[in-house]
Amino acid sequence: MIPFAEYMDRVLYGPAGYYSTGIAKSGKNGDYFTAPDVGSVFGQLLAEIVDGWKEKLNSTSFSIIEVGAGEGRLAQDILKSSPMPYTVIERSQTRRDALKTIPGLTIYEDLLSAPPMEGVLFGNELVDAFPVHRIAMKKGRLLELYVEEGTTRRFVWSEPSSPKLQAYLDRLKVELPDGYETEINLAMAEWLRAASHALSKGILLLIDYGRPAHEYYAPERTRGTLRAFSKHKVSADFLDPNGMVDLTADVDFSSLALDAAQAGFIPLAFMELGTFLLQGVERHRHPETLDRRGLKYLIHPEGMGSAFHVLVLGKNIQPSDWAFEHNRLKRL
Repeated sequence: MIPFAEYMDRVLYGPAGYYSTGIAKSGKNGDYFTAPDVGSVFGQLLAEIVDGWKEKLNSTSFSIIEVGAGEGRLAQDILKSSPMPYTVIERSQTRRDALKTIPGLTIYEDLLSAPPMEGVLFGNELVDAFPVHRIAMKKGRLLELYVEEGTTRRFVWSEPSSPKLQAYLDRLKVELPDGYETEINLAMAEWLRAASHALSKGILLLIDYGRPAHEYYAPERTRGTLRAFSKHKVSADFLDPNGMVDLTADVDFSSLALDAAQAGFIPLAFMELGTFLLQGVERHRHPETLDRRGLKYLIHPEGMGSAFHVLVLGKNIQPSDWAFEHNRLKRL
């Protein structure tokens, strides 16, 4: 019997896992849809924003580090718009082999293998794929979901596998009502410590779907956000079909910011994706050349504009030098 978080890690990243084997595909013919699938406009806008940050950092050894580079589509789009030293971190051997065919990339398996660098480290839809613990409040007791292995797999509720689960809720001052089920992402803290090792000075940018803690653990959200994607269909059946689906959960951005601060980062800004990308439009020399249809989908609230959020964090920089318009950091 193993905690659901361990099961999720195995299904996604184990030897026969969804990401490890190269089964994972995004786009029209895949299981899910990401911002780079909209077209090159996402990479073009990110390149403009990163160029502005590069000027501000005034670093003589600036690099961009992308974690979870996948098939490398976003890396190629960014490099076409703004050539610069580009490092990718990719856990899957299958994907690392594919990334080797793309010129201009330095590739590492994990952040601890990479030397400390100055620049911008970012992850696009990265944290939502971290394994999460599934918890529930039942008759006044905090319980955790386990997966029992055997001839058939089944779910079992039992005592929490770690005191960190209750501590996570206590830090947020969250009290779950009876019958409430949700997720806790303990993997964020460890990953942020590794990110702090890899980024000696600069900006950590995280783009994902999620919400602040007071919304994440709202009383009416009684079944959490954990779900499975297969061929763009959403399912709550997390045990079937065993590794052939993408398991994901929304990001608790409040806890992400708290974990980041403990890892040595300074929270600088929090905003919707659409608002954030407008900075790239404003910096673009010829915005009229941008793909209008893709741009609208990325920025408009009915597209990805309000469904996704952006957390900007600093490392060894002066926070007063980094002001962001429409900053909603206080929401966290």
